[in-house]
Amino acid sequence: MSIDPTHAYQVLGLAPGATLDEIKVAYRDLAQVWHPDRFPNHDRLRLKALHNQRLINEAYAVLQKYNPQQPAPGAVSVAAAPPPPPAHHTPRQRQLKHSFFTGVASMRHSLKVLWPSATYGRRQRRRMIPLSWMVLGFLALLILALAAAALLRAQSPRF
Repeated sequence: MSIDPTHAYQVLGLAPGATLDEIKVAYRDLAQVWHPDRFPNHDRLRLKALHNQRLINEAYAVLQKYNPQQPAPGAVSVAAAPPPPPAHHTPRQRQLKHSFFTGVASMRHSLKVLWPSATYGRRQRRRMIPLSWMVLGFLALLILALAAAALLRAQSPRF
C-alpha cells in the first residue's frame, strides 16, 4: 500500500512542507505511542498498534524520499509547492481526517488513552465460592460428624 505525500503528512500530523527535523520528531513521537511492544498482554491493542506502526513507517519513508525543501543535484533552487489536495475525498482520506493522527490535542488524547493504566494492568481475580455456601458446607460437615459420632457411640460396647 503506497500513500501520497499529502496523506503521509496527515498521518504524521504535520502541515505539508514540514522540515526533515519536524518529520523525524513527529515520527519518533508516534512510533513511541504506537509501538507494539507496549501491549504484550493485549492482542487487540497490539494488532491495532502494528497496523498504525506500519502506516507511520510508510508515511515516514514516503516523506524521506519526497523532500520538497531539498533541490535535486544540479537543479536551480526553486520553491517547490506541495502537490494540491485532491478535488474529492476518498472514504479512506475522510476517515483519516478525524483519526488519532491529527493535531496536538489528539496526540495528548492518544497518550492518555494508551498509557498503561489500572484498567489494562488489572489481573483477573479468582472467583471464590460465596460466603453463604461456605457456611452451609461447614454446617453440613459438622452435622455429618456429629451423626457419625452418635452412631459410633450407640454401637460401642459399654464397660
